[in-house]
Amino acid sequence: MKQGHRSNHRRRKPRNIVLTAFCVALAAILIGMGIYVAQWYLNLGRIRAEGERYARMYSGRDNAPATQPIQPVATPLPTTQPTVAPTAGPTPVPTAETTTAPVPTKRPIPTPTRMPAIGPDADMPVVVDVPIPAGATAGIASNTPTPAGPGAGMSMAEDAPISAEAAEETASTRSPVNPPDSDMPVPVDEPIPTPDSDTLVIALPTAPPIQLSFSRLLAENPDTVGFLEIGEMLSLPVVQRPNDNEYYLDHSFEGAKALEGTLFLDGMNRLAPEDDCLIVYGHNMKNRTMFGRLSAYGDISHLHQHPVVHFDTIYENRSYVAFAAFSASMVQGDSRYFDVRNFIFDEDGFDKFVLKLQSRSVFKSPVDVRYGDRLLLLVTCDYSNREGRFILALRQLRPDENEGNMFALMLQAEMK
Repeated sequence: MKQGHRSNHRRRKPRNIVLTAFCVALAAILIGMGIYVAQWYLNLGRIRAEGERYARMYSGRDNAPATQPIQPVATPLPTTQPTVAPTAGPTPVPTAETTTAPVPTKRPIPTPTRMPAIGPDADMPVVVDVPIPAGATAGIASNTPTPAGPGAGMSMAEDAPISAEAAEETASTRSPVNPPDSDMPVPVDEPIPTPDSDTLVIALPTAPPIQLSFSRLLAENPDTVGFLEIGEMLSLPVVQRPNDNEYYLDHSFEGAKALEGTLFLDGMNRLAPEDDCLIVYGHNMKNRTMFGRLSAYGDISHLHQHPVVHFDTIYENRSYVAFAAFSASMVQGDSRYFDVRNFIFDEDGFDKFVLKLQSRSVFKSPVDVRYGDRLLLLVTCDYSNREGRFILALRQLRPDENEGNMFALMLQAEMK
């Protein structure tokens, strides 16, 4: 009996070890899943809260006048006119004659006999009189009568003292600043000629004034370049770092490390002067934040409900209508490869690019696109292709179009 009991005990022991290991593994999996779900919801709540805060910071198209610009502060230019001490009388108002005609000024003649010395007050140079060197006044003594009195008959080339005032007056009346045979050019004050009808004026492109509605977002992050609104899908700021498409892949709007990153404009895009095609990137987040729901535009019912997208830049508010959506590969040589990074076109290049977008689209759009229309591409990851991307192509609404007639027109869109 004892031997049978021992054999049963030995068989039961390995079973207990396996059961224990299974329970431990199951508990670890459940704990891991619980942590993942908790983090998923925490991140979702944080991203949504941040998005709501950014939307409040952006005063938007309806809460503030979009055309009210942030005026730059004018910086006074330095003037060359001498400073006049204030008087008790009224301040003179400059007239056209006083502002255009050059004012002659007496230029001090530098002499080697007067040297500034730093006294107790460092702000005011002290002028001291030193003896004139013998060679400095050669030629003056021969033309000047010898004064009477003490020192009469002494040559000025000798050690006879002379006052600084007399030396300055003599130098100014008898010796020119630049003799005719001098190599130094004589400075001449000439007024700038007034442009006439034949004058060619070249104006360099300058950026428009920044909209006041972006003031708080720019104070939070100077990289802000726009604000994107897609119905109830998202309302988020768009940033850009010139020639850098890496930083905001894993940094939040506030500059902290974040898996969701930030919506950002292609680093090669320019807003002033603006390119023909703007490209905005965002992560395809599984919690459906950022561009996590952008692929919904592959569904015709979603397109009918949300055909218009608003993308306001720091310079101008814009509305766009979708005309193409598709998945593509970013790997050259792949059959579904598409070069999305096109920014400036001539007419032929524009027509070819639009034709490529429309031919790949999963739906047929009634919206026409012609040269001169500004394009907007929204790009996110797509996991059905190698290095896949989902691309939503839109064009700006024209002056004779509005959201209402675009909603009615897009009801004619249908799947291919």
